[in-house]
Amino acid sequence: MAGQDGSGASNNASTKAASSISCPDVTGSLPEIPAQAQAEVDRNLALLQTQIDEANKRLASTVGQGGPNFVQNAILGPLKDKRASTIDRIRISISRQGATAPSGLDALAGCSLASG
Repeated sequence: MAGQDGSGASNNASTKAASSISCPDVTGSLPEIPAQAQAEVDRNLALLQTQIDEANKRLASTVGQGGPNFVQNAILGPLKDKRASTIDRIRISISRQGATAPSGLDALAGCSLASG
């Protein structure tokens, strides 16, 4: 298939270069956080952002590398695992204070590639 530039070459590399990692917002899905858990939850929310930032840096530095599943296998898959662990720590820290553990947060671990 010809690239959009009309050269006949794929413009997949330029698409990847203009892409970034997009992840669901965890903060908006959290219940009221007990005061005793707030500092730990805040640290983990900051860690979620750091994980996204690191994945975006890796995405930018590896443009054109690997095969068709490189981004999924080398960046998005490991990011999902890291986010799942961090989200679980948030859930545990809220429930440890006697509050009802938020449900459905596991669905927020996965991220995708967003253009622009």
